[in-house]
Amino acid sequence: SRRFVIMEDYTKICEHCGKEFRIHVTTMNVPGGKDKEEVDCPYCHKNNGYRMTSGFVYTFKMED
Repeated sequence: SRRFVIMEDYTKICEHCGKEFRIHVTTMNVPGGKDKEEVDCPYCHKNNGYRMTSGFVYTFKMED
């Protein structure tokens, strides 16, 4: 079975609302098959760019 592995783990400040959030970019470690995944702020839900990955991009709030 294929497993997703966290490839990147970092924080970013939203370009729109100014809040800091955490980003996990996962990969399936397979050749090719990469797609452009959106990085959306978990607070204001606006787009903050893209990451190329064969997995998914997850964003998390740093505070409530």
